[in-house]
Amino acid sequence: MKFEPNDIKERAKKDFDGTWLETAMFVDGRERKFTIPKRRGRKQLLTIYSDKIREILLDMGFDEVVLKPIWDERHVRLQYGPEAPAILDRLYYLATLPRPDIGLSDEKKKMIKDKIKGFDKFEELQNVLKDYKREQIESGEDFTEALVTRLGIDTVDTHYLLDEVFSELKNIRALPTTLTLTSHLTTAWFPTLQAVQHKKELPVMLFTFGWRYRREQREDATHLRAHYNLSMVVMDENLTIADGKYLTEEFFKRMGYGEIEFRAKPNAPAYYAPGTNYEVFAKHPEKGWIEVTEIGMYSPIALANYGIEYPVFNSGPGLGRMIMISENISDIREVHFPELYKELSLSDEQIARTISIDKVPGTSAGREIAEAIVRTCEQYGNAPSPCKFDAWKGKLNGEHVTISIVEREEHTRLCGPAFLNEIVVYNGDVIGILPTKKFKEIRDKGISTGIRFIDGFAALAAHEIEGGCKEIRIRIAEALSDVNVKIDPAAVRYIQSNNKKIDIRGPVFTTVRVMSE
Repeated sequence: MKFEPNDIKERAKKDFDGTWLETAMFVDGRERKFTIPKRRGRKQLLTIYSDKIREILLDMGFDEVVLKPIWDERHVRLQYGPEAPAILDRLYYLATLPRPDIGLSDEKKKMIKDKIKGFDKFEELQNVLKDYKREQIESGEDFTEALVTRLGIDTVDTHYLLDEVFSELKNIRALPTTLTLTSHLTTAWFPTLQAVQHKKELPVMLFTFGWRYRREQREDATHLRAHYNLSMVVMDENLTIADGKYLTEEFFKRMGYGEIEFRAKPNAPAYYAPGTNYEVFAKHPEKGWIEVTEIGMYSPIALANYGIEYPVFNSGPGLGRMIMISENISDIREVHFPELYKELSLSDEQIARTISIDKVPGTSAGREIAEAIVRTCEQYGNAPSPCKFDAWKGKLNGEHVTISIVEREEHTRLCGPAFLNEIVVYNGDVIGILPTKKFKEIRDKGISTGIRFIDGFAALAAHEIEGGCKEIRIRIAEALSDVNVKIDPAAVRYIQSNNKKIDIRGPVFTTVRVMSE
């Protein structure tokens, strides 16, 4: 059921709990109404390129791992040494809400009694509050559940306790910790390598995809506070930066980059050994040289802080940057969050995928009937009228029936001229066309939905017959709904906003009749 958001918001402002209970009717139906659409979903760009990169690195001998995203700040200090304060400035620190002592004053008890009639479990309520304070109740949702199950009250009553009675909860302020979100995936590589150096045989070759969180002052076309990235490490006994360059060249060669260039960084991070830190550029045919990764050998000092005994090469190819180059995208936000930042753009093929038959038969007999109607119309649709052709005989809804296609008027045909019109998407327009030479260019260059007017009508007729209808008729089609076809609302808005059209018109004039034997 479609909602009216503004109405619901206004009602919730006046009476949240009442509106919360009432609006459950919109989604609490007992009858299944959803059918999985006959289409294949689409991958996100980050996933498409992650899949491609994953296969390349697996073929090169790398193992995929998942790195922890939360680390204590001490790891940054171990890795960056004297540079750590500047790096920590870019990190997001995590904070937690302290759990307050909540007492049960006489005033609070009165508030509870006035609202929750007959409530007398104050001792058990005090125990719940103590368990919450002592963190014997894990999370906020567990707290709500404990109030419901241990006190025998309903969820609406817990809303009252949390929002009105326990005012201490409204005034809590977060307290900082020394835990941070990963700003550089390197933060997680050092403890991970420490853990595996004596578990895996050399060379250890690992890669990961993960989110990086950086305290950017703004988000724009080139800056994100959180972005998804690729990182890889290789650990081996005699590894050098020359080996790292070789691995980098091989990776980008397999990615399809014709040429890359290494440029030494004048100011290397302290976790890299001096003279081993390079920015790597790839040549784009239109944009010129674009940085695609930064590489280097981890400093033996940083490695020693973790007891790591072997040289380690690191590379962090910019996944978003690579996608921007390959897909000619100018805004990094469109790569990560296209639903939020990318203007809707639909190809003819994408529009065609949003078009489908609306009502369909729900039984095997109903599906047979729909197919029989289509076959009969295909075979006899141009027969002169008056005429009648039987399409299906069998048992339906407990009785034997004959289903026929009929036309009683004289000097016409069994079906109208547009019954075989095919729905095609062409240059952003949705149109119904006849299979004739006149529309050859549209048929050749457009994208067919595979749906004809008769296909949609036959499905509707079978659906209605299942429900007991004895005669179903279609006259002149003027809209998709007239031929039992639907299109996603987002596609409709796109078509209309781009001054395109949905032109489904034509005389279908087909009648299906059911006769009991």
